[in-house]
Amino acid sequence: MEITLNRIAYSFATDGTTQAVSVGLNGSQDSNAVSASIQLTAEDVTDGKTLDDLTKKDFQALAKAKLAKFTAVQAS
Repeated sequence: MEITLNRIAYSFATDGTTQAVSVGLNGSQDSNAVSASIQLTAEDVTDGKTLDDLTKKDFQALAKAKLAKFTAVQAS
């Protein structure tokens, strides 16, 4: 299933820096569908970057990775 980006919304701190980014993702295949809103924060960013350093493609990649982690089926 291809998951695509459909929304990005920024939340700013009082000093103007980006505090969080909400990323909307969706996808469908046959009669199955996925829709998710993933909240990215500073803890999700690596390599010494901040949310202000990232591009749309970076947000999409981080959100997809976080979605995959959240939806991974765990063996009982």
